[in-house]
Amino acid sequence: MKKKILAIIPCRSGSKGIKNKNIINIFGKPLIYYSIIFAKKCKFIDKVILSTDTNKYKKIAERYGLHVPFLRPKVISKDKSLDIEVFKHAIEWLKKNENYTPDLIIHLRPTTPLRKIKILKKAINILNKNDSLDSVRSISLNKFTPFKTWIFKNNSLLIKPVIRENKFKESYNVPRQMLKNTYSQNAVYDIFKTKLLKKNVINGKKIYGLITNDHIDIDNLDDLKKLNKEKSNFIKFNNYISK
Repeated sequence: MKKKILAIIPCRSGSKGIKNKNIINIFGKPLIYYSIIFAKKCKFIDKVILSTDTNKYKKIAERYGLHVPFLRPKVISKDKSLDIEVFKHAIEWLKKNENYTPDLIIHLRPTTPLRKIKILKKAINILNKNDSLDSVRSISLNKFTPFKTWIFKNNSLLIKPVIRENKFKESYNVPRQMLKNTYSQNAVYDIFKTKLLKKNVINGKKIYGLITNDHIDIDNLDDLKKLNKEKSNFIKFNNYISK
């Protein structure tokens, strides 16, 4: 049986680093435009919605043909609101009002606008073919090793390493090449099974790490300044996502 796949684009107002970040003009289009168009081009996704707390964002999304079935409550649209609250609210609303419950949920963050359809499809296929997996999320190789990072101990001036490489007594004094590679989540591709929400988690214990290089993340004004080198990918967006 074909699995039902829902893509959710979370898009709250009130961002601090960049005012109205999710709708800021990026080469002639509001930022959310790119995630909307990407999702609509993915024929394997059977439903795409925007979860927002404001009519202003709702109208912009609807201008590009996106379904915005509700306004998200302000109580789960704050700086410290959790992703799982957004997903639970959306799933409960869709089940109650549209009798729809997906098997898989794709988290499409507006702040990571450059994606590839074929990579998302690959991630979904990995999850579909492995029943034991809970989720797939994209990761990128860290340029700097966390084995050489430190924190202060108990608010004193003494420091301790954030993590240790068990193979070495003092991993922070070992050449970087001898330490394990580490990876950071890059927020570009993130798919999980809906049933995990019942356990009050999103990714579960068995997470497949999909290594990718495309991880533009727009979080502050410095990030905006770096976008010029990607201008052609935004201008020819349909070509970029389809390659």
